[in-house]
Amino acid sequence: MKINTPKDLGALLKDARKAKKMNQAELARQIGVYQRVISNCETRPEKISLDMLLKLSAALNLDIKVEGPHSNKTSLPF
Repeated sequence: MKINTPKDLGALLKDARKAKKMNQAELARQIGVYQRVISNCETRPEKISLDMLLKLSAALNLDIKVEGPHSNKTSLPF
């Protein structure tokens, strides 16, 4: 899934958590934070630190992929 907005990220995190049949408290325990932190990540994702995003991604088995502007091209125009 391509993330275009913080809202997209929050929805992805929530959907991934639910797909693993976890509630917020269970996910929080797994990564060592309070349940309210998970709630904030899902409802106010613009506030997520990179460290927290990496922890959530690992716990939810999500891959993070960052691509540059020429990622979809087979050759660069040099």
